[in-house]
Amino acid sequence: MTCLGRTAAWSIAVLFVAVAFHAAARAEGVDTARLGQIQISYDPPSNANFQRYYEALKSRRVLERLQSFMAPLRLPNKLTVRTAQCGAETTAYKSGGPVTICYELVQRVAAVAAEHTDDPAERTQILDGTFVEAVLHQLAYALFDQLRVPIWGRKDDAADRLAAYVMTSFDDKVALTTILGTAKFFQYSNHTWTGADFASAESPEAQRFYNYLCIAYGADPITFHFLAPRPGGPRALPRLTRERGARCTRLSPVSVNISEYLQVRHAFDLRIMPYVDPDLLIKVRASEWLLKEETPESPQ
Repeated sequence: MTCLGRTAAWSIAVLFVAVAFHAAARAEGVDTARLGQIQISYDPPSNANFQRYYEALKSRRVLERLQSFMAPLRLPNKLTVRTAQCGAETTAYKSGGPVTICYELVQRVAAVAAEHTDDPAERTQILDGTFVEAVLHQLAYALFDQLRVPIWGRKDDAADRLAAYVMTSFDDKVALTTILGTAKFFQYSNHTWTGADFASAESPEAQRFYNYLCIAYGADPITFHFLAPRPGGPRALPRLTRERGARCTRLSPVSVNISEYLQVRHAFDLRIMPYVDPDLLIKVRASEWLLKEETPESPQ
């Protein structure tokens, strides 16, 4: 079967079977008015090639689950999150506008996963992890906008760090699935980097990738031990360098700055936690966000 055929057949069968926002995990006691702060929309695609993704996302109630996930957050204004055909894999967030997840991105992730692995569990991990990261990354732009969060540096980097921080704030299963899934997607994409990538106004994906891994390793060096610097030997995934690894988890050897992870945590506590309902956050964190049979294993 061709790559395209395998992608289509598989995506219809298992696409987002257990996206991190699992239906059974709908937090108890969530005020329906609070859920209403996140407006959702599945926009039908005009291109028939995206119809399967539109139907799969809608039938799995992915955005409804996102509403429950976001319920602890008190937003000053309503926010629309939608899936849509964009003409590109991503579309830029505009102040006051919707957060958009593009069917083109879903199609690319499905194709990369199907091309590089025949293991259904690994395919699901790549889909789930990359989709959740994409949603959280795009949501971060809206949070920065609505909550007037000051950004020093590039917004792409800040959004990735926030997405990684949120992923690692839940249990190990969620963290491993989301972080590993995204890392494998990046690795399997086989992008060739040129000088123009680093001259772009946007952050190069390679740099963003290591920023992302740094936050995961800094949050939990034990769970993410396979990202630790180690000379030689087989590597299932790229590792952080010795110098970068030290900056992720503890005081930097070259300055008095706190670790990159703690910088993100302090910024989150200062700028975003005041808008979070702590009691509801406990309920959401205690929910089972992944199916039990999909507990991932750490690479060696």
